Amino acid sequence: MNRLLLDELQRRRAYPSVTLLLNTTEGRALGTVEHAAIERMLADLGERLAVDPDVDAAMRSRILDAVVELVVECHRDPATAAMALCVSPDYRASVRLGTPVRERVVVDDTFATRDLVADLNRTATYRVLTVSDRKVRLLLGDPHRLVEALTPEWPIRREEDESSVTWSRRVARSIRAELAEHPAPTIVAGVERSIRRVLRRDLVQPIGMIPGNHDRTPWAALHRAAWPIVEGWMALDLDLALAAIDDARSARRLSAGIEDVWPLATAGRIDLLVVEESYSLPVRLGPHHLEPVDDPREPGVVDDIVDETIENVLRNGGRTVVVPDASLAQHDRIAAVLRY
Repeated sequence: MNRLLLDELQRRRAYPSVTLLLNTTEGRALGTVEHAAIERMLADLGERLAVDPDVDAAMRSRILDAVVELVVECHRDPATAAMALCVSPDYRASVRLGTPVRERVVVDDTFATRDLVADLNRTATYRVLTVSDRKVRLLLGDPHRLVEALTPEWPIRREEDESSVTWSRRVARSIRAELAEHPAPTIVAGVERSIRRVLRRDLVQPIGMIPGNHDRTPWAALHRAAWPIVEGWMALDLDLALAAIDDARSARRLSAGIEDVWPLATAGRIDLLVVEESYSLPVRLGPHHLEPVDDPREPGVVDDIVDETIENVLRNGGRTVVVPDASLAQHDRIAAVLRY
């Protein structure tokens, strides 16, 4: 899971936007258990679309066929802990997730991204930049692995007659583009004097450093050194989010409970949203308040108003932190720090 794909999924709006969330066996291709779960989900999806007045028979077949094609495409790939299959009339994508999900089918005018946001927060994709006088490597990581970026831009190698100034500027341009396109915590690995020579001051604000020359260090060894740094950063981020709630309460900039938080998210007033990881709620949008329902398959029901809230916050430039269940018991499982 990465921020770019999440942004793409959250930008898309079409009906029906279908999201299938299921758990998978890590490290293995999809097996009997996963295929049985997918068959059940497809049957449920087919029944829901069949009674949906906004979906005709041709669209229903198109959506179901697209889901099957997605399953075929990723059938043999080694699985992670879970996956999301996202299909709309003009788009489809499969997403590997590093943490288990509550299995379900969501039909809405946007994709259900709460679990994807939670995965991004819990598993914290990150990057490592290895820096030496002759080469800068980029590696992208999650809790399980680091993968080196091998593209026309990466790695960056210094040419034989290239001056240190030109080399430093070229490195800076590539790193700035990477940071802008893929926001993620960054770890810098390298000998200190090389880092000072190659990286311009304030170009990178790393969450940690790995000393030594790592031009040829295998990804597994770098991951073993980097992941404890990422875990410490994640724990600090969680603590800071909870502290921000306390500060906002004192400043009277705190809202809690989905009934109050939802309209504020829609209005773009939320700077930071903090939500418990398993909190979801199907509702019908009433004229003055949210009406919880038992069956999310009923027509006119928003499958998960919590997911909608998260999407609105991110769309309006806010930030979301997912916290363990019971962390926000006194705030009805969801709290927002307001901009004003």
